[in-house]
Amino acid sequence: MRVEQTQVVKAPREQVFRAWTDCEAWPKWSTLFPRVTVTERAGNTVPLDMDVKFMARKAKRTEKHVLTPPEQVQVEGETEGATNTTVWKFDPVPEGTRVTAVVEAELKGLTKVLGPFAKRQLQRLLREWLQAFAKYVEAK
Repeated sequence: MRVEQTQVVKAPREQVFRAWTDCEAWPKWSTLFPRVTVTERAGNTVPLDMDVKFMARKAKRTEKHVLTPPEQVQVEGETEGATNTTVWKFDPVPEGTRVTAVVEAELKGLTKVLGPFAKRQLQRLLREWLQAFAKYVEAK
Protein backbone atom coordinates (compact mmCIF):
# COMPACT_ATOMS: atom_id res chain seq x y z
CA MET A 1 0.00 0.00 0.00
CA ARG A 2 1.35 3.42 -0.98
CA VAL A 3 0.24 6.75 0.50
CA GLU A 4 1.64 10.21 -0.27
CA GLN A 5 0.87 13.53 1.42
CA THR A 6 2.33 17.02 1.08
CA GLN A 7 2.14 20.06 3.36
CA VAL A 8 3.67 23.52 3.00
CA VAL A 9 5.16 24.82 6.25
CA LYS A 10 5.72 28.58 6.39
CA ALA A 11 9.26 28.39 7.77
CA PRO A 12 12.81 27.94 6.41
CA ARG A 13 13.84 24.37 5.52
CA GLU A 14 16.55 24.11 8.22
CA GLN A 15 14.04 25.12 10.92
CA VAL A 16 11.44 22.65 9.61
CA PHE A 17 14.01 19.83 9.46
CA ARG A 18 15.20 20.56 13.04
CA ALA A 19 11.63 20.53 14.34
CA TRP A 20 10.82 17.30 12.51
CA THR A 21 13.92 15.55 13.87
CA ASP A 22 13.13 16.65 17.45
CA CYS A 23 11.14 13.42 17.74
CA GLU A 24 10.76 13.53 21.52
CA ALA A 25 8.75 16.77 21.08
CA TRP A 26 6.16 15.06 18.84
CA PRO A 27 3.78 14.27 21.75
CA LYS A 28 3.53 18.03 22.45
CA TRP A 29 1.61 18.58 19.21
CA SER A 30 0.53 15.11 18.00
CA THR A 31 -1.97 12.76 19.64
CA LEU A 32 -0.84 10.01 17.23
CA PHE A 33 2.40 9.52 19.20
CA PRO A 34 1.74 9.90 22.95
CA ARG A 35 5.28 8.69 23.76
CA VAL A 36 8.51 8.89 21.76
CA THR A 37 11.94 7.90 23.08
CA VAL A 38 15.16 8.29 21.10
CA THR A 39 17.12 5.18 22.06
CA GLU A 40 20.43 6.34 20.56
CA ARG A 41 21.93 8.98 18.30
CA ALA A 42 24.76 7.49 16.24
CA GLY A 43 25.92 9.60 13.33
CA ASN A 44 22.97 10.10 11.00
CA THR A 45 20.92 7.18 12.39
CA VAL A 46 18.26 7.68 15.07
CA PRO A 47 16.30 4.67 16.40
CA LEU A 48 13.00 5.36 18.19
CA ASP A 49 10.86 3.42 20.64
CA MET A 50 7.35 4.81 20.73
CA ASP A 51 3.65 4.35 21.35
CA VAL A 52 1.18 4.99 18.55
CA LYS A 53 -2.50 5.68 19.14
CA PHE A 54 -4.55 4.60 16.15
CA MET A 55 -8.32 4.01 16.01
CA ALA A 56 -8.68 4.17 19.83
CA ARG A 57 -5.92 1.57 20.30
CA LYS A 58 -2.43 2.10 21.65
CA ALA A 59 0.39 -0.04 20.25
CA LYS A 60 4.16 -0.21 20.48
CA ARG A 61 6.14 0.99 17.48
CA THR A 62 9.81 1.09 16.56
CA GLU A 63 11.40 3.23 13.89
CA LYS A 64 14.88 3.77 12.48
CA HIS A 65 15.50 7.20 10.96
CA VAL A 66 18.38 7.85 8.56
CA LEU A 67 18.91 11.61 8.32
CA THR A 68 20.23 13.53 5.31
CA PRO A 69 20.01 17.11 6.62
CA PRO A 70 18.19 19.22 5.63
CA GLU A 71 16.78 17.44 2.56
CA GLN A 72 15.45 14.06 3.64
CA VAL A 73 14.70 11.46 6.32
CA GLN A 74 14.28 7.78 5.49
CA VAL A 75 12.24 5.81 8.02
CA GLU A 76 11.83 2.08 8.55
CA GLY A 77 9.03 1.35 10.98
CA GLU A 78 7.27 -1.61 12.52
CA THR A 79 4.13 -1.91 14.57
CA GLU A 80 1.61 -4.62 15.29
CA GLY A 81 0.09 -5.58 11.95
CA ALA A 82 2.31 -3.52 9.65
CA THR A 83 5.81 -2.64 8.53
CA ASN A 84 6.59 0.42 6.47
CA THR A 85 9.21 2.58 4.87
CA THR A 86 8.64 6.30 4.57
CA VAL A 87 10.68 8.92 2.75
CA TRP A 88 10.22 12.45 4.10
CA LYS A 89 11.45 15.23 1.81
CA PHE A 90 11.95 18.87 2.76
CA ASP A 91 12.00 21.12 -0.31
CA PRO A 92 12.37 24.91 -0.20
CA VAL A 93 9.49 26.78 -1.87
CA PRO A 94 8.74 30.53 -1.94
CA GLU A 95 6.23 30.13 0.93
CA GLY A 96 8.69 28.19 3.14
CA THR A 97 9.18 24.43 2.98
CA ARG A 98 7.20 21.73 1.20
CA VAL A 99 7.20 18.57 3.32
CA THR A 100 6.34 15.41 1.40
CA ALA A 101 5.86 11.97 2.94
CA VAL A 102 5.73 8.84 0.80
CA VAL A 103 4.70 5.79 2.82
CA GLU A 104 5.06 2.23 1.53
CA ALA A 105 3.31 -0.10 3.99
CA GLU A 106 2.98 -3.86 4.14
CA LEU A 107 -0.10 -4.90 6.07
CA LYS A 108 -0.35 -8.21 7.95
CA GLY A 109 -3.12 -10.18 9.61
CA LEU A 110 -6.32 -8.29 10.44
CA THR A 111 -4.82 -5.04 9.21
CA LYS A 112 -4.42 -6.63 5.75
CA VAL A 113 -8.09 -7.67 5.75
CA LEU A 114 -9.03 -4.04 6.41
CA GLY A 115 -7.05 -3.00 3.28
CA PRO A 116 -8.93 -0.04 1.71
CA PHE A 117 -10.23 1.14 5.10
CA ALA A 118 -6.70 1.04 6.56
CA LYS A 119 -5.39 3.03 3.56
CA ARG A 120 -8.03 5.76 4.03
CA GLN A 121 -7.24 5.92 7.74
CA LEU A 122 -3.51 6.20 7.04
CA GLN A 123 -4.12 8.98 4.50
CA ARG A 124 -6.26 10.88 7.00
CA LEU A 125 -3.79 10.41 9.86
CA LEU A 126 -0.82 11.48 7.75
CA ARG A 127 -2.67 14.60 6.51
CA GLU A 128 -3.71 15.55 10.07
CA TRP A 129 -0.18 14.87 11.40
CA LEU A 130 1.37 17.11 8.74
CA GLN A 131 -1.16 19.88 9.41
CA ALA A 132 -0.48 19.72 13.17
CA PHE A 133 3.27 19.73 12.48
CA ALA A 134 2.96 22.82 10.27
CA LYS A 135 0.93 24.64 12.92
CA TYR A 136 3.53 23.72 15.59
CA VAL A 137 6.51 24.91 13.53
CA GLU A 138 4.80 28.10 12.35
CA ALA A 139 3.92 29.06 15.94
CA LYS A 140 7.60 28.98 16.99
